[in-house]
Amino acid sequence: MIKLGLLWTGYLILSFVIFLLASFTINGWIVYIFVLLPLYGLILLFGWLRLLKHRNERAQFSHGRWLTVIVLQIAVLLTSPGNCYMANQGARCYSNFQILFDNVPQSGMVLNAPHWIIVEDSFYGFVLAYCVALIIGVWSTKFKTDRENNLDLE
Repeated sequence: MIKLGLLWTGYLILSFVIFLLASFTINGWIVYIFVLLPLYGLILLFGWLRLLKHRNERAQFSHGRWLTVIVLQIAVLLTSPGNCYMANQGARCYSNFQILFDNVPQSGMVLNAPHWIIVEDSFYGFVLAYCVALIIGVWSTKFKTDRENNLDLE
């Protein structure tokens, strides 16, 4: 169980660092620091408490649920604000998706590039979906003793 706890801890730390690096903007960091960081802290706290309670059992988790978490995490990374030049004057932020697939620079002023409003506005929805999927992924982990595992195999 300790290995699973360390895996979850490593995933959450690496995930948080990747989120911060991928969206080096104040708009992205506000969401990551004030929404994701407290959620990650709660998941770590309750996840470790749950793992310690079931430390002599084997964990079983759904690969499909964790695949959904990873897909939603990629969607959050792509839709997160990437270029927020002039955002403090009311301008919209360009998404990382548009930076990757259009001629928008990572920083600085953008000339004549229309905003992909649907992609930019979907960031908050993807963050919410990612948070829900992450909670479901962690809490849907089942624990079984070795005896129960042997009965399931027969």
